[in-house]
Amino acid sequence: MQVIHIHEKKSYDLFQRLFAGRGRAHDGKMRALPSRSLKRTFMTNFGTRLHTWLHGERVGEDEFGNRYFVLKGEKVDRLRKRWVIYKGTAEASKVPPDWHAWLHRTINEPPSRVPLPTQSWEKEHLPNLTGTKAAYLPQGHVLRGGQRAPATGDYEAWRPDS
Repeated sequence: MQVIHIHEKKSYDLFQRLFAGRGRAHDGKMRALPSRSLKRTFMTNFGTRLHTWLHGERVGEDEFGNRYFVLKGEKVDRLRKRWVIYKGTAEASKVPPDWHAWLHRTINEPPSRVPLPTQSWEKEHLPNLTGTKAAYLPQGHVLRGGQRAPATGDYEAWRPDS
C-alpha cells in the first residue's frame, strides 16, 4: 500500500482524506479517519441535500424545524415525490401526525397550506423518548433504583366461574 504524504501531494483535500481510509498527518503519524458508517452518513446527507437543492420545492416546516419538500416540475400530484429533511438527528417519530399524513399521501394538501382541525382530546406531539434521559421509567425499573413495593392484597386473580 502506498502512503500518500499530505505535504507531497497538493491536491490532497478533505474529500480524498475522508475516502482514503487512513491518512498521514503533517507530523508523520498515522491518523485513523472516520469509519465507513460516518462516510456513508456524510454521503447520504450530502446526496439528499444536493438532490433537494436541485430538484426540491419547499412546501413547509413543522414546529420541530423539520422541512418538507416535493419534487418540482411534476404536474400530476400523485407522481410528486415527498420527503423531509430533519432538524438534528433523523428520527421518524419527530414528524407530527399531520405532516406524517401528508408524507404518506393520506391528505393531499400540506398542513402549511391547509392545517388539520385539532380535536379536543388530542395531546401535543412528542417524539419517541426511548433511550434518552427523558424516557419514562416505571417504579421498580433498574435505572430508578430497582426497588419495587411489595405486593399487597389489592390484586385478585380472575376466575372463570365467578
